[in-house]
Amino acid sequence: MKAAGSSPHSSASIPPLRLVLVGAASVGAAAGVEDAANRLGALLGVVAMPPLLAATTGGTDAPVEVLMAELSRRGGSWVVPLPQDPGGVQPWGGRWSELLGAWRQPTVLLIDAQQADGGLPAASTALLQLGGVPLLGLIQWGGRFDREARRRDGLPWLGALVQGDGADADADLSLSLRRRWNQVAADAA
Repeated sequence: MKAAGSSPHSSASIPPLRLVLVGAASVGAAAGVEDAANRLGALLGVVAMPPLLAATTGGTDAPVEVLMAELSRRGGSWVVPLPQDPGGVQPWGGRWSELLGAWRQPTVLLIDAQQADGGLPAASTALLQLGGVPLLGLIQWGGRFDREARRRDGLPWLGALVQGDGADADADLSLSLRRRWNQVAADAA
């Protein structure tokens, strides 16, 4: 008999947690995405990998395809930051949102607290969904997380990574993200 609150799915059937953390549109927020990935990796107990960067010269998709193939072959659980605009046309001729969707790479969207009440979270979510990206949800970076306001906006918010002492917020985020990962993994099986 399973313990109360346990998943009906065997934990052996759930694949390792492998996430790309993308920021919403701001080139200036690139360092924030890397910092957030390190913090998220520590919170979840997974490896925070170096940023996902593609060759920015040359006109072929080969370097990007090789990069994604290498990423998909990495073992264990990890989180990797993407410090580039997922919707911007890249020098290799495509968009990260399209590439992440084509590779069915589970992704989490990082939204700065100052942008949480604007249109950027909805627009970025729509962009990733249009690209076919398996979006696990949105994480607010910094600030006070207004759970009621986030529910009202109808987006798949997971919680917040707060700066400073935010043990409760961290625990809530970790639980929400793991639940969502288990759900997505079970649906894919």
